[in-house]
Amino acid sequence: MSVKELYFLVESTVDRIGSFKIYSSTDVVFEGLKLVCEIFDRASTLEEAVKVTALAVKSLVSARPTSVMLLNSLRRMLKRVSSELDVTEDLKPIRALVREEYRRLRQEIVEASEAVASIGSRRISDGDVILTNSYSKTVLGVLRKAKERGVKFQVYVVESRPGAEGLLTAAELNRIGVPITLFVDSAVRYFMKDVDKVLVSAEAIAANGAVVNKVGTSLIALAAHEARVRVFVAASTLKFSPETIFGELVKITLRPAEYLVKEAVENLRDLSAFELPIFDVTPPEYIDAIITEKGVVAPEAVILLVREIYGWPPRLRDINELVEEIERKVGLR
Repeated sequence: MSVKELYFLVESTVDRIGSFKIYSSTDVVFEGLKLVCEIFDRASTLEEAVKVTALAVKSLVSARPTSVMLLNSLRRMLKRVSSELDVTEDLKPIRALVREEYRRLRQEIVEASEAVASIGSRRISDGDVILTNSYSKTVLGVLRKAKERGVKFQVYVVESRPGAEGLLTAAELNRIGVPITLFVDSAVRYFMKDVDKVLVSAEAIAANGAVVNKVGTSLIALAAHEARVRVFVAASTLKFSPETIFGELVKITLRPAEYLVKEAVENLRDLSAFELPIFDVTPPEYIDAIITEKGVVAPEAVILLVREIYGWPPRLRDINELVEEIERKVGLR
């Protein structure tokens, strides 16, 4: 494959992620890792592979800055490549290493999701009304597992504007025979009186237990707190953001106004420019528990898991520094 074709592959994948044609954070990670794997598989030289990968990594992170799982997974992939470059500059073994790491990370994510589903499903009881929003494979896994265990429950699904990903969730739950009620975002507080538990996912979880998820999640959690309804977050520990220990904030993705109401915007004159947040931050005090593959933890305990996984202080490499390090090792800097 020519360099031009490789760049087109990068552009195509990044566009699908950046335009939210791929929404699930799990699918975003799979697509991002697959892209790096394909670059190394199809590149003619090591220098070519590294050059295109450097662009791909920076573009992927920029397209979905809230996806901590993508950032953590790419960081691990790059660390493996950098270590291998200390041993060899032969493209063939490095290509095999990238494929192996892709398979390992994918399997780890799948196994973590299955563990979250198993643990989370036991929080759902017969007769429960569960409220969820947006589209999450992890949340769907929890609900599907509960259904398989024979639990009788129903799900209230918030439409989740902009994007209305809740429609996809509702369709999937309907397909597997779970009773659903679908309603608009502004009706959350009205319906909360009928809800037993809230179950949402996360794009990122900060060290203090704050959760970044689809915009509107914080309002759902606020309404639940007011109604004394417990809020559960289902997410693997790969979504934990160690960087937030040092005071850095998870960057929130913004989209232009047209993403919200394209047809309406086209018919308006002198519309003041504004951007639309796709995600928001739910404070830890509005979250009762986070369901991970390592068990159910309170938001306040997230920092302890971060310490267990990454050490103390967390031993992390900046992803841009890793990219530059790899480029230097192959003579591109």
